Amino acid sequence: MQNFHDILTVTVQSTGTFAAMDLIGFNGAAVAAADAPVLGIAKSPNTVIGDYAAVMTIGWARVRAAGIVSVGAKLVSAAGGGVQVAGATPANAFATALTAAAAGEFVDILIR
Repeated sequence: MQNFHDILTVTVQSTGTFAAMDLIGFNGAAVAAADAPVLGIAKSPNTVIGDYAAVMTIGWARVRAAGIVSVGAKLVSAAGGGVQVAGATPANAFATALTAAAAGEFVDILIR
């Protein structure tokens, strides 16, 4: 089943390996830090460093929530992967929650 609907996809040269639906940074690697800059979401897995990968930068996707998420919440990257609710002064909010989710559940997000 497709768990995304992309509006704009870009191709980036990978600098690391990652799974499908991982958050990808502007450096071409999976995002592993909280509130880090996010380019988009990987549309497919990448197992070879240096290969080109499709990254969805605008659209709808289903990703894992690292904490409780409410509908309409602004989202940032989470340290362990996935997304978390942005704090009072987020540096890198990149998406809005379209559904609610508990920690560890999937949440639908709008990337803009």
